[in-house]
Amino acid sequence: MTLDGPTMGPVGNAPDLLLVEDNALHARLVTTMVDDIWPEGVSLRHVKRLEGAIEAVQEAPPSCVLLDLVLPDASRLEAVEALTACAPDLPLIVLSSHQNDVLALEAIRAGAQDYLVKGTATPDSLGRAILFAIERARTRDLGAARPAALTVPAEAEHASQAVLDPAGTMLYAEAAIADLIGRPLAEVIGVPLDEVCHPADYSLWTRTLEEAAADPDGEERELVVRYLYPSGADVRVRVELIALRGDEGERAAFLATFHPTSEEGTASSGAYAVVTEWSDG
Repeated sequence: MTLDGPTMGPVGNAPDLLLVEDNALHARLVTTMVDDIWPEGVSLRHVKRLEGAIEAVQEAPPSCVLLDLVLPDASRLEAVEALTACAPDLPLIVLSSHQNDVLALEAIRAGAQDYLVKGTATPDSLGRAILFAIERARTRDLGAARPAALTVPAEAEHASQAVLDPAGTMLYAEAAIADLIGRPLAEVIGVPLDEVCHPADYSLWTRTLEEAAADPDGEERELVVRYLYPSGADVRVRVELIALRGDEGERAAFLATFHPTSEEGTASSGAYAVVTEWSDG
């Protein structure tokens, strides 16, 4: 995959998208952006009502849903809740006409992967949101299919997830990850690792990621690093890092379990992160 151009596609292929939008002008805007992202052509189904969206998802689940919140038969979060109930693992991105941080947070909590404002979204930002939403769903499935030998503490079964790139930058994170390192979510997602990790621990973090990526046996690695609070204080985090492989044996992602820790010991609670290995193609 490539992340540095407007024509990127998941694993080099255009996704199957479902647009749920009753406004003709907005539908044309989204369609134009999708055509710019994938000029070679893309499957884009379009329905105007929640009822039609549910039927489309049940008939043939798309790679990702692009959803307007104001529909003739649904408003606010009703469509998000109905679609996630219909297909809990379906990547879903809200496309709204208005910037509303409270509603955006509520939509994410209800199951949406992202919240974009139509008037400010660009083909690049929309393409990245689609790509990341699909990749998060894929890595989540890999985590669910992890080998039985990989045990997860009972107290961590409902831990939060995040997607990181090879350099440790979080591409996606649930709120609990931000709480763990003491920062607002907006100061976690997309922020380079060297801006949130203690300078003395940065080389350890990056070296461990590189070693894990190159390890043919996929053995678990453990490290303790410090993340910086906005105030300059830091929190120690113990990280257990293990490689996950796809059905064909290829390395697809890295599963990390984050534990708050201290000089005296480690807390029992934890949070998951998925570290995705991106490649050109």
